[in-house]
Amino acid sequence: MNVSYRTNFILRMGIPLFLFISYFFISHSKLTLIIAVLATIQMIAFGLDIHRKGNWNKINLQHDQRTRDNTLFAGNLNYWFTILVLFIGTLLIQNSIISITYPKLIGYLILISLILRWMIRDYLNNQAETED
Repeated sequence: MNVSYRTNFILRMGIPLFLFISYFFISHSKLTLIIAVLATIQMIAFGLDIHRKGNWNKINLQHDQRTRDNTLFAGNLNYWFTILVLFIGTLLIQNSIISITYPKLIGYLILISLILRWMIRDYLNNQAETED
């Protein structure tokens, strides 16, 4: 969706907020807190980049061919990462090496994979912008 940078920033603020609410009121897990802090750092870096370039009211064109290719690459990389982590996590849980439940493993993996996908996509998009 092509929206202004300000709207995109406001929508992205929901993820760290959800993670902090999840940490303080639901899970009290250190991993949730770490992911929330990393998501907050990524969001702050995104906001600083928008501010530095003065793009707050400009439209964020997210759907050109280059950004679609970068998103596809990040999604494919994330797919294989998810399969590998689920396989390793299942083996570790079955052998009682780690004490985590399957739903928590899946939940944490979803959050980590979303953040990883956004980080890879944004890195590739920023790298393409600097080459121009």
